Amino acid sequence: MRILPISLSLIVLSLIPSATSAGVIEIATQQQFDQYSAQRFSPGDIIQFKRGKEFTGMFAPLGSGTEKAPIRVTAFGNGPAPRIHAQGKHLAGVLLRNVEYWEVGDLEITNTNGTPDDQGVLFGIYVLAEDTNETLNHIHIHDCYIHHINGEVAGKRRGGIHIHVKGDQPARFHNLRIVGNRIERIGGVGIGNDSPHAQINFDQPDDPGRHAWTGVYVARNVVSHTGRNAIIARVSDNAVYEYNTLAYSSRHDTGHSIFNFHTRGIRIQYNEAYGNIGPGGQDRGGFDADYNSMDTYIQYNYSHDNQWFCGIMKRPNHNVFIRYNLSVNDRDGLYFYGFDSEKKASNIHIYNNTHYVGAHLDVEVFCEGRTPINTTFENNLFYFSGKGEWGPHAQGVHVKFDHNFYYNIPPHPADKNPIVGDPLFRSPGMAPTFIDMTTRIALRG
Repeated sequence: MRILPISLSLIVLSLIPSATSAGVIEIATQQQFDQYSAQRFSPGDIIQFKRGKEFTGMFAPLGSGTEKAPIRVTAFGNGPAPRIHAQGKHLAGVLLRNVEYWEVGDLEITNTNGTPDDQGVLFGIYVLAEDTNETLNHIHIHDCYIHHINGEVAGKRRGGIHIHVKGDQPARFHNLRIVGNRIERIGGVGIGNDSPHAQINFDQPDDPGRHAWTGVYVARNVVSHTGRNAIIARVSDNAVYEYNTLAYSSRHDTGHSIFNFHTRGIRIQYNEAYGNIGPGGQDRGGFDADYNSMDTYIQYNYSHDNQWFCGIMKRPNHNVFIRYNLSVNDRDGLYFYGFDSEKKASNIHIYNNTHYVGAHLDVEVFCEGRTPINTTFENNLFYFSGKGEWGPHAQGVHVKFDHNFYYNIPPHPADKNPIVGDPLFRSPGMAPTFIDMTTRIALRG
């Protein structure tokens, strides 16, 4: 019987790493990292990085999962999370470009050359849809530790975890979840997203040409010591941003801890924001209802020790609801109405918020000489341990007050039914940090 020779092509193919047949891929060495860093994966594949190991470079896989079989990136073994060092030489530690149905978790990522210099547009995790003309589904990023990205720089479209649409062909994301990550000491913005194809058209709010993102959920992340904002929420409909802790943002430029832009129906709720102070004066609040947005809800949040509690932009901005928030010892003011020459914000309703200001602070309700506009204030509590001030333009334009509670500040002249007295707080001025916002027990004083 004649024995046929083995095909050389089969030998070569056997040496190429294949995710299509592996199912579970373990990465424990730098060689394996390099082999799989640009591999095309298949639905249901699980890529496991070994705990306690460190890798250099960028993990930029190809291929998409499916609704029933997403592709997962996780860790295995014992010890600290596997660490990817992009070294300031690569766009990101993890890059997902034009893919869908991916879940990435349990990684530690850095991306810096170790200097304070600006090293370019860098990210920890970067998700990009470029000229796809599609809806990209099910991108989940969870339980990652991302730190030391770039140097001591600002910039709004770079930083920790970012998801962008680029190119002339429109695209959008659906079912985007960023949950349980820790992001700290980065240049740029902690968590951000953007698209040129999802702008709000106030003349046609239901414009079919608007490719708004849907199913966006950003929760339980801790973001601190960022070059610019902690979180920027853009281009979505009915997104939810909740239970995030935002600390010491905007270290290298000014910017509110979290703001929304080109959104409709967003809920920013149950977040704690603190420590946003520094030079530059403007845009250092805990929260900001930015313009080109509709139906914005900023509710049940806790702001303390920022320069002010909440910004409200007066360029086109319709239906803003700021309610059930707590502001404690925000240092310069309570409400910052931006773009003072603009008058296009409409139907702003601010109610059931509690504001506490310690005696050591010199605070105006409407700070920086800004003018409130088209706003109704109802059932809010203004508590000043010292003497409160309203600000030079507190009369506002089309501003209504009704049934607000005042302590050590005269009632606003427009208030039809002011309540003056001592609310008898149990522990006034208590401002704990990093609290459990699911219960908010620590704030009951």
